[in-house]
Amino acid sequence: MQCIQCKSPFEITSADWAFYQKMSVPDPKLCPDCRQQRRLSFRNERSLYHLKSHLSGKQMISMYSPDKPYKVYDQSEWWGDQWDGLTYGRDFDFNRPFFEQFHELMLEVPRINLINREHENSEYCNFAIKNKNSYLLFTSAECEDSYYCNRSWKLKDVCDASNANECELSYEIIDSDHCYHCAWLQNASNCSDCFLGYNLKGCHHCFGCYGLTNASYRVGNKQLTKQAYEELLPSLWKDFKKVQKNYQQHLQKLPRKYIDGINVEDCTGNALFHSKNCKNCFELMNGQDCRYVANVTYMKDSYDINNDDNSELVYEAVGSESNYFHRFNDICWFNTNITYCSLCFSSHDLFGCVGLRHKEYCILNKQYSKEEYEQIVGQIVGHMVATKEWGEFFPSTISPFAYNETMAVEHFPLKKEEVLRRGLAWKDDDGKKSYKGPQVDVPRKIEDVTDDIVNQILLCEVTGKPYKITPQELRLYRKLDIPVPRRCPDQRHQDRLALRNPRKLYARTCVKCSAPIQTTYALNRPEIVYCETCYLKEIY
Repeated sequence: MQCIQCKSPFEITSADWAFYQKMSVPDPKLCPDCRQQRRLSFRNERSLYHLKSHLSGKQMISMYSPDKPYKVYDQSEWWGDQWDGLTYGRDFDFNRPFFEQFHELMLEVPRINLINREHENSEYCNFAIKNKNSYLLFTSAECEDSYYCNRSWKLKDVCDASNANECELSYEIIDSDHCYHCAWLQNASNCSDCFLGYNLKGCHHCFGCYGLTNASYRVGNKQLTKQAYEELLPSLWKDFKKVQKNYQQHLQKLPRKYIDGINVEDCTGNALFHSKNCKNCFELMNGQDCRYVANVTYMKDSYDINNDDNSELVYEAVGSESNYFHRFNDICWFNTNITYCSLCFSSHDLFGCVGLRHKEYCILNKQYSKEEYEQIVGQIVGHMVATKEWGEFFPSTISPFAYNETMAVEHFPLKKEEVLRRGLAWKDDDGKKSYKGPQVDVPRKIEDVTDDIVNQILLCEVTGKPYKITPQELRLYRKLDIPVPRRCPDQRHQDRLALRNPRKLYARTCVKCSAPIQTTYALNRPEIVYCETCYLKEIY
């Protein structure tokens, strides 16, 4: 097959074809990358704004900027009983394309300002649930006293983490779990008092180490006595920037396993945990029989998913949760047999609906009998086949967000000119231009930072974007004895993304034994890439 957007060839296997038959959908017209890019253009996690509710005028935090044409309600109002999505129902017009009619419905039905459920003192979070005393968490749940993290779960006293689970008193950790009092770790598990490390398992008191299991009191993988380690530690912290630079340079010369994964069987991709028969998958935990998914947990028999959990038989969806037989949906939870819907919850048998809760047999928010619903849906599918819409996710042109507000720009960066050429929206960032105050010199050492820094506006050393330090955040830095960051939260997020390989696979061979491998390390990358057998022999 050839992608109709990027013109790249892509393969549809017999397993793919069987899945499409099971879901009653045609073969895709876009390659996996372009399909993911299209889905991610509908997901805004990190761009937050001040906005007044269109229902009550209440001031609120929103993922929709004030210039957007949507009706936006505060969370308590949206989930309340002051309105009903069925009042926006309308008949399907077989003389017009489906996506055109769906977009009109999107513009009429109120949208929720944030997805932030059951929180305590954690208002500035999105796609979040059950967080306490936390700030700017995204796609995270059950965290406490944590800040600037994404795709994380059960954190306590953690700052700047990506894909971290059940960690405490830690800073700048990526793809790691069950770590305590750690900082600058990637692919670490069950570690404590470890700093500046990669691929550590069950380690404690290690500094600048790589590929260790059940190790302790090591610096640069060299074994030291407890006393020697403790005596050397102050000098390492004193020259940390130099140590960090040397560590990164040394890391490039060490062998890497072709895949970062724990307890995986017959899988390809990266950052995989406890999964089986999952191909071209990334940041996946507890998956089975999946293809082309990223940032998901507990997923079974599903294709083309981003940011979903606890679902089965799902195709082309983003931001969903606990669904069964779920096709072409955006932010829909606890549903069965719904298709082409947005912001629908705890419902079944919906087609082309927006903002419905606890409903059934609805088309464009109009309710029908079971028999009428099934008959009309069949007619609409036939109509969409004729208009060449059936089997495709919503076009990016009807996304509620500008392209550079969404997750698409992180994984598929485009310049403003190209975005506009494609007919998509772009939002200019005037934050840097709007700040005219003096630039604060941030102390290099935490002991030199005074309490009044929380009242000052800092400028990112990379982007020049203004940012602030919260009192809670400052207390955590002091507890960890680490310096105040000189880069804004968004730049720190970008820095972490750069440490993780792109969501793209390359066919190459193991450097040591020449066995064929599928890996996220491109052929021109400087790292030495081994198959699993050779890597284990080298490390252990």
